[in-house]
Amino acid sequence: MKFTASLLAASLASTADAFSVKPAGYARLGSELYARQPIMAGNWKMNPSTEADALNLANGFVALLHEMEDTCAMDEVEGCTEVVLFPPFPFISKVKDVVGKAGIAVGSQQVYYEDKGAFTGSVSASMVKSVGCEYVLCGHSERRTLFSDDDVNINAKVKKTLEFGMKPILCIGETKEEFDLGITKEVCAMQVSKDLAGVSKEDMKNVVIACEF
Repeated sequence: MKFTASLLAASLASTADAFSVKPAGYARLGSELYARQPIMAGNWKMNPSTEADALNLANGFVALLHEMEDTCAMDEVEGCTEVVLFPPFPFISKVKDVVGKAGIAVGSQQVYYEDKGAFTGSVSASMVKSVGCEYVLCGHSERRTLFSDDDVNINAKVKKTLEFGMKPILCIGETKEEFDLGITKEVCAMQVSKDLAGVSKEDMKNVVIACEF
């Protein structure tokens, strides 16, 4: 199911973190500008505290959507917005069971670029794919700053996500220090160039770029 933007602005505000993402190539003029559906994604980050709370949030979210009049089926109305939720890893499967019935997709907040091995605390693309994830966040600002996720690793994660048939949402954006220096455009351009290196034109159809402000 897809939902109109006015509904999403109200309903996604209940999630831990909500951000809109624009498809790659959004800034092009002409018919390509709206060639792809817009997406509204809610990143729950390290919230809520328990599985019960996560299911309550998911059920409440679905109930709210059903109460609104401006919902629309997947291909019924042009201009509707796709909804994706990113719960913490332990809750993904059960949250999907709840929201999937309403046509809402779920994604993983991150993956590691190796398929398996001695990487304690990491999850692989195959793991999150197997529990129903359709999207993966790559390069979120908190992963970059708190966990030292550099562009080489992010690029590998983007490619691994595509390899397993999921869609990477590449997060780009400057730090406060970079903003104060007035180099926002240069930073974002560099991130896009490095993080999408080696990604084919065909694969770009499945890549979404999110600007974090």
